[in-house]
Amino acid sequence: MSETLIKICVDSNEASSRKDIINFLRLSNVEVNIQKLSVCDYLISDRCGVERKNVSDFLSSVKDGRLFNQVKDMAENYERPILILEGKMNNALKRSRMKPTSIYGALSSVILDYNFNVISTEDSESTSIFLQRLAYREQIKEQRTIQIRTINRSLPIHMQQLYLLAGFPQIGTATAEDLLKHFDTPLKIIEEFANANIKTSSTGKTKKLEGPLTEVKGIGPAIVDYAKILLKSSYNEMCSFEQK
Repeated sequence: MSETLIKICVDSNEASSRKDIINFLRLSNVEVNIQKLSVCDYLISDRCGVERKNVSDFLSSVKDGRLFNQVKDMAENYERPILILEGKMNNALKRSRMKPTSIYGALSSVILDYNFNVISTEDSESTSIFLQRLAYREQIKEQRTIQIRTINRSLPIHMQQLYLLAGFPQIGTATAEDLLKHFDTPLKIIEEFANANIKTSSTGKTKKLEGPLTEVKGIGPAIVDYAKILLKSSYNEMCSFEQK
């Protein structure tokens, strides 16, 4: 069996309702990672998120106003947001009795105001093929990776600072906030982690953190040890090691 080359993250709600797409992707040798995604159905790369809607759901989302909240969130999180419209639009329009001008006006806004690419597919197989080729292009041709953690770029700076620090292993939002209140800037916190002194007992069984970081609740030697590895390890050496 050939080695899996590409990965696609799929929102858990989407995965449960569209097992046909999941199965097709897996049969196409795609590694499918199912988890809760906050702003899209399929995560293709660090810059590309995809929302899939069958045409009936799309018409409903225009009617009840959901559509623009969704596309706004995606546009703020992804450089290359994509909307897939699956199914036959003309048939759905006839059933809905909605005005075509309203629907295509909404699509025009999605494209022009939110910088979306809108792709039409006939069925789940066409959708699956498109997702597979999109991931191949991004991950193999462009050498881009999937970025699970996404941040709303319109958030105020202090919220982005919290997000940055909460990405450290074993540091959640509450501890990140305590660190920022104590040290004021992310740079000072990173410097403290990098330079912190950890004293090991004579037996080598226990470690004790020394210095200003001890003043922040929840920060101990294990967290600091791992942060030091994270901050000081050579990226190129680690990549070379994993490839051996």
